[in-house]
Amino acid sequence: MAFKINSPFNLDLLSTSMFERDMGDDPVYARTLKSGSIVFNEDEKDPYKKLQTLTHEMEHVNQFKRGDLDYGENGVGKQVVWWKGKEIDYKHMASGDPTQPWEIEPYKKEIKLKK
Repeated sequence: MAFKINSPFNLDLLSTSMFERDMGDDPVYARTLKSGSIVFNEDEKDPYKKLQTLTHEMEHVNQFKRGDLDYGENGVGKQVVWWKGKEIDYKHMASGDPTQPWEIEPYKKEIKLKK
C-alpha cells in the first residue's frame, strides 16, 4: 500500500534559497534539497549552464511542493526516494539518471540556450 509522507516544511511559505559549494565527486551540476533550497556545484562557471540547471532544479522544487518527490530513511534504516508514493532505492536518485521518473519533467523544462 502506497502512502504519502508530508514534508516537515511548509514549502509554500518558503522562498527558494540557492547556494554554491564544492560538491566533490558528485556527478551533477546541482541538487535540490527537500527544504526547497538548491545547491549548485561551485566549479560550474558557465552562466548559460547555470541558468539551464536552475530551470531544471526549480521543477524539482515544484515536485517537492506537490508532494510527488521525497527522500529519506524508511522504517528499516534504508535510504530511499518516494516518487508519487512508490519507494525506490536512493542510489537511483544519487546517480542523476535522466531516465528516472522524477527527472523526466525537469529535463523537458530546461531552458536550452545557445551561446
